Amino acid sequence: MPIAINNTPPAHPHLPIPLGGLSVWQHSTRDHPLLNAGRDDPLPSEADVVIIGSGLCGAVTAHSLLNDPSRPGSVVVLEAREICSGASGRNAGHCRPDESRGFPAFSALHGAEEAKRILKSERVTFEKVNEFIEKTKIDCEWTPRDTYDVSLSEDFKQYASNALKDLLEAGGQPEVEELSKDQAIKETRIGIAHGAVKWWAATVNPAKLTLGIHQLNQSLGGYSLFAYAPAHAVTQAEDGESWVVQTPRGKVKAKKVVYATNAYSDALLEELDGLIVPTRAQAIKLSPAPAGPEQFPRIEGSYSLRFLPQHFYSVCSRPDSSITLGTSRKWHGMSPATAASIQNTVDDSSYSTEVTDNAVDQFSKLFPEGGWSADGIQEGKAKGYEYSWTGIIGMTPDSVPFVGSVPGKPGQYIGAGYNGHGMARIFICAPALAKHILTGEWDDVMPSSFRITEERLNKLRKGLDKGKLSHNGGLPSKLAV
Repeated sequence: MPIAINNTPPAHPHLPIPLGGLSVWQHSTRDHPLLNAGRDDPLPSEADVVIIGSGLCGAVTAHSLLNDPSRPGSVVVLEAREICSGASGRNAGHCRPDESRGFPAFSALHGAEEAKRILKSERVTFEKVNEFIEKTKIDCEWTPRDTYDVSLSEDFKQYASNALKDLLEAGGQPEVEELSKDQAIKETRIGIAHGAVKWWAATVNPAKLTLGIHQLNQSLGGYSLFAYAPAHAVTQAEDGESWVVQTPRGKVKAKKVVYATNAYSDALLEELDGLIVPTRAQAIKLSPAPAGPEQFPRIEGSYSLRFLPQHFYSVCSRPDSSITLGTSRKWHGMSPATAASIQNTVDDSSYSTEVTDNAVDQFSKLFPEGGWSADGIQEGKAKGYEYSWTGIIGMTPDSVPFVGSVPGKPGQYIGAGYNGHGMARIFICAPALAKHILTGEWDDVMPSSFRITEERLNKLRKGLDKGKLSHNGGLPSKLAV
């Protein structure tokens, strides 16, 4: 990803800014040998493939390329900040396939058949991540576990129930269990639960996973990582076939360039202006229950606590029983200033105290026996609250990523716009992209709606102009997935 450095004015408002406060995952990887890989090394003048971005998408794309029989001889990864410093190192720690909840919105945007494929692909992704980690033995806190969409209002209970019903009637086969109010309260310990939907998912330390994949890539040869090597522009080479990636540290000429830049993509590709919207998500580290494990045993499942489709919080218990709490980006009563600060920004250097207050307050009310409290949070005196951080996710109008050849720029490719579902999509999207780079063909496991085409870009642009949510496009703020 690109970055503005040395206090120079950024050429584009969506260039990432210098790294600020660290996530819980980044705190756990401070001693990793690859964090600053290549920081002081000269860039190569040429490479077969340059990948811009060192997050999970860049790492898995490179891994797939390097393991192919027709692999490129050299792959160079350029990262604007330290390795894995974007969303892959700053998310809420879930690999959580959507089994049914998103079916109404995906159907409205892509039709019922494609909506079924999108949901099924997330289940396939989960299985591929599980298989990969079991095979490679990467130490990344991978914890398969039950997960719950907990309905905290009758409105959301009906929404979730109807979504599941519609999916089943359309021939979908979600691997879920719908829980009654009493059963939901019993399993989740949330006294105000109206019901829940339960399925199998996992939590993970995404920074350790991504850095582990980079280590595997290095062992395959022909692989170079360069931290603090921001891409500022990609221009046509004099030969008319290659591309030149320009950085403050020099230029790298490549036959093929891959944008694994997610929310920062339109800083380098004007074609995606307004079609990948950088959006600030926030998460919180809570201590183990202040009341102690006897009074409040560890939360074994992972949760999405939902008042409404867009008003929700996520819960991930780590092995030490500390909790990563994902915050809501929308609720009734949020101040206009906070709402504005979340949209169309790449500022992950700080966090919103209003968002933190809201999330910790809601969590402490839902689990009163745990002893957490939001009282005194701004003075650092709240029980069980440790710190907050933000990360930038890339939202698209049709709620699915852009994967494939950049229209009109042969030799340029992209995998970006994961809508906060990167962990549930990248392990099919990145290998499919690698196959497409090497052969021009597609792996059918990836839904066709994910492919970037001129037709799709034009349709979405038309939808943005109309401000409608439909098969013709729509606004990210109106989506309910």
